[in-house]
Amino acid sequence: MALSRPRANLTLDGRRLSSAEAALVSLRVLHTLGEHDPVELVLWPSSKFAGAKAGSQLTIAIGEEGSEADVWTGEVTGTAAGADAVALDGLAATVALSRQRVSQTFLNQSVADIVRGLAQGAQVDQVGGDTNLAAYSVDDRRSVWSHLLELARLVGADVGASPTGALRFVPVRSGTPDLRLRYGADVLSWRTGTAAEPPAPTVAAYGAASEAGADQWHWLRRPPAHGGQLVAALRTTDAAETMARALADRVARAKVRGQFRIVGRPSVRPGDLVAVTDLPSGDPGTLRVRRVEHVLDARHGFVTTLEVEGAQA
Repeated sequence: MALSRPRANLTLDGRRLSSAEAALVSLRVLHTLGEHDPVELVLWPSSKFAGAKAGSQLTIAIGEEGSEADVWTGEVTGTAAGADAVALDGLAATVALSRQRVSQTFLNQSVADIVRGLAQGAQVDQVGGDTNLAAYSVDDRRSVWSHLLELARLVGADVGASPTGALRFVPVRSGTPDLRLRYGADVLSWRTGTAAEPPAPTVAAYGAASEAGADQWHWLRRPPAHGGQLVAALRTTDAAETMARALADRVARAKVRGQFRIVGRPSVRPGDLVAVTDLPSGDPGTLRVRRVEHVLDARHGFVTTLEVEGAQA
């Protein structure tokens, strides 16, 4: 068996250094759906990157020496210097969408088209969502990112960042696992459990004539009983049913929760599907990754922690 030699490559404002050259003490990268993937770097005071300033562009690659893979791209958002270390905090490039505000109305467009329209000026990696909305209005009282999260809730999409910091707005995946792990080889520690499934909220189309078609006159109606929702953006029954299914699927996935600490895997992202075998408690089946944490330091080497939930059938 070859000796593992994990390493990071850091590129700050175009200057690329290995973790050793940059005098890196520790590195923590967090990928979470709906957030801007915060990172924290701790450097020796004598590091060549110790003078980094807020706003500096940063790219991080992690992996075995000679096979490092990009995991994060964004900007330095804060620095802190002390006698024994310099700390850099950063957010993924999608943070630009939290600083952008627009006022605009989209008529008879798909959710994917609306997302692309809102994200103009930012890098876009993948966008999906074929639900059509008769009218969708945004205003500058909220950020573009906030509107994207609202759209994601309507269709059950995942919102996050690619390794290059570009926007990902994609449907929740199902099917075969992207990653297969084996206890005793890949898995360092684990815990899994189940929770009671709360009732999924019901959703109704905004207009009383929605059942007669999107082109019919719409009377406003009351929200459905028992905690149901009446969403103004949904003018057809089909659109309301799409959101209802997305909410029901989210509730069903939340019945299973777990955490796996594994040998570092730079390629895994939130939304990926994972299968774990040979657990003492039995194989849990296919799981969905909700959150990924990469840690690289002298004490543990390169370790990835996955927070998981149930996967859609």
